[in-house]
Amino acid sequence: MKTLMVRGIALLMTLLLSATVALAGERSYTLEDAYEAALGTNESMKIVEEDVVQSDSRVDQAGTYRYPRLYGQAAYTKYNETLPPGGGPVIFQPDEQFRAGLIMTQPLYTGGRTLAALRTAEQMREASRSGLSVAKQDILIKVSEAYYGVLKAQKAIDISQRSLERMERHQQVTEREAATRKTKANASALLRAKSLVSQARISLVRSRDGLMIARDKLNLLTKLPVDAVFLEPQTLYPPEEDLARLQESALRNRDDYAGAKLNRSIAAENVTIVRGGHYPQVYAEAGLTYLESQPVTAMDATSYYGGLRLTIPLFEGGLMKAEVADAKSKQRQADLSADFLRTSIASEVHEAFVNLQTIGSVIDNAKLQVEYARDNFDVVEGLFAEGLAPSLSIIDAEQALTFAERELVNATYDRQVAILRLKKSIGMMGKEKQ
Repeated sequence: MKTLMVRGIALLMTLLLSATVALAGERSYTLEDAYEAALGTNESMKIVEEDVVQSDSRVDQAGTYRYPRLYGQAAYTKYNETLPPGGGPVIFQPDEQFRAGLIMTQPLYTGGRTLAALRTAEQMREASRSGLSVAKQDILIKVSEAYYGVLKAQKAIDISQRSLERMERHQQVTEREAATRKTKANASALLRAKSLVSQARISLVRSRDGLMIARDKLNLLTKLPVDAVFLEPQTLYPPEEDLARLQESALRNRDDYAGAKLNRSIAAENVTIVRGGHYPQVYAEAGLTYLESQPVTAMDATSYYGGLRLTIPLFEGGLMKAEVADAKSKQRQADLSADFLRTSIASEVHEAFVNLQTIGSVIDNAKLQVEYARDNFDVVEGLFAEGLAPSLSIIDAEQALTFAERELVNATYDRQVAILRLKKSIGMMGKEKQ
């Protein structure tokens, strides 16, 4: 009986533990979860996605101008009197009249505008998709910075907590020394130790405030709970290519540069569209009309017709020259923008590459600094406990250790963000799985 009770209790505890773990797991999020949440809820992404939808519609609109237009017309007219009055063999104006018809118009030549407009719409669609990719990468880098900011703030709390514990140990040792030998020097050391404990507590409070702020920034981007558990991402490693190859890769992969080249083509097509609007226009036109009057007139009939319509601009006061000059200026502007962006991309990749190299060197030195500072604090703390080192020595050792730990944490997470910034600068952020 007791064995069954023990097994039942053990089973119940296992189930409760599993449920607790499951609940805890529901509140845990990875960096990829933060990415998905931001891309699914961020308002700026929704705005750019609507641009893509609109660009698809513009392609459909431009395509319709290649096809015939069919119009229906109908009209009913009531006149005040019949002409001639009282009627006669030929009625010029009936008492009432109904007119209906169908008219079909097919553009035959529009100066190249129709196909140019369609090509422009298709290029604008590709440009909007490039813009969507750029917006996506902007969101991802912001989420990354906020996510690593939360992790950095959590580590800052741990560092402040350890600092507080060390200072509390120092205070206990100082209290024992002051109780054993009641000298002014020992009393001063005790007051200084108490002050350092208070200072460590203030630092811990500020670190907790920093975590709250960091969580709020991440929540603003992702709408994830501010009290969620955020897991450590896998360690990222920088690309193996040298700077020159990274810059070449950026020109191949950067969506904003692809969009700039598309804008250059769009501007060239716009010159064709503007110029074509001032060329002769040729349309084929056919129609069917029905006319019925009361009383009946000689015009009442069902008629069919077809023909060609030619429109030739003869004088526009220099409008064509002005509009084409404006379009060509915009084309030159698009060329200059693409060239400037090309140079800017090379500079951006160089800056990201150098920053990553710098942070790598900082990490190597920060690791050594933490190792030396930790060993130094252990030695000084032991000497102080034996009365062989003054309290100022342990204070200096504590400050050096805390500073070194913060530097290492900051550099470690900054390196991860720097790697992501380098990936973004070459246009590869968020494309690893594509």
